Amino acid sequence: MVRRNHGGLGKRLFFGVFGVALLFVLWHNERFILDARSPAWTFFNPIRWQLIPHGVGGAIALILGALQFSTRLRSRHPRIHRNCGKLYIIATLILAPDAVWMAFIVSPWFLIVFTTVQAGTLLLFTLAAYACVRRRDFAAHREWMVRSYGILLIFLEGRVLMAIPALARRGMDSVVLVNWGCMVVTLVAAEYFLRWRQLFPQRA
Repeated sequence: MVRRNHGGLGKRLFFGVFGVALLFVLWHNERFILDARSPAWTFFNPIRWQLIPHGVGGAIALILGALQFSTRLRSRHPRIHRNCGKLYIIATLILAPDAVWMAFIVSPWFLIVFTTVQAGTLLLFTLAAYACVRRRDFAAHREWMVRSYGILLIFLEGRVLMAIPALARRGMDSVVLVNWGCMVVTLVAAEYFLRWRQLFPQRA
């Protein structure tokens, strides 16, 4: 009897969706960085220098975090896997506090609250993953990494959803709803992903 590799299919699907979402967000939301005449600079100009470490750290964390879930990389090139993990931790330690700093400069109070919660959750989950791998508890390390990366992906999820015209027309009301909604859904989805085999055990 041939056993289907559903895990491999799921990972390929994830990487495909992730790649499309990343390219869309870079084109739809971030291309103003290359255009000094863009009206978006009216909002971002007060934090233009903070954008550099935040953007670089975010790009590193998004890309290297995705690579951390590659079974082939982890088994065939463990040193690369470990180095990518260290860079992921450093990137989150830079981007999360920087996000809070920028929020206090340009964001309304209700987005400062969300940004602080998201950044704090990202740091807690990432440091928990690091603590687990230090004591060689690799199963727990993997679980905390899934949670950490899920929180990081809210960056993409929120921007993709806010590109929907029906949501974009409602302005800040939609931004608040989408961001908190993504946070809740991400936390729930991560736990279901981690406990899927416990909830639905495979029959022999």
